[in-house]
Amino acid sequence: MAALQQRSRDPDGGNVNDLNFGDDFDPDKHATDDLIFLTNQEVAVTLQHIKEEREKDHRQLPTMMLESLDYVKRNCGVNSMSKIEKFTDSLRKRLEDLSDETREDQKLHAYEIAALANLIQTDSEAAEAVELIPSLKDRFDPEFIEQVLAVCQQEMEELAI
Repeated sequence: MAALQQRSRDPDGGNVNDLNFGDDFDPDKHATDDLIFLTNQEVAVTLQHIKEEREKDHRQLPTMMLESLDYVKRNCGVNSMSKIEKFTDSLRKRLEDLSDETREDQKLHAYEIAALANLIQTDSEAAEAVELIPSLKDRFDPEFIEQVLAVCQQEMEELAI
């Protein structure tokens, strides 16, 4: 756990445990209204699109981008980009609409939604989710986290990912 907390602290003062992402995401210093956190699936779709566009122009994707694409596709467990797009759109909407009534209608943060979507392949339980996404621990009770994970699994099953 100490290693996770150490890695989660950013040199510019950010700490994901507190949903503080440092100076680059500080709304007082930058316009952050259009910032989004991408899931691995969304990164795969984006990189695949860039690759296809470059191939049309007979240009290669840089090695690092190709390796990143291979990594996210492997971890998504899906080769169908259309299924990924459909899945992430639907999951993001359902999770954005969820709120924990026991905590004054507190909603999931965009970072937490992306991180939870990335956990889906692992059949995670609430305890695992809290360890991997520490901001959940103080913000939500385990029953709500189990409900969120159930929504994630349901989305996967519905789209046969």
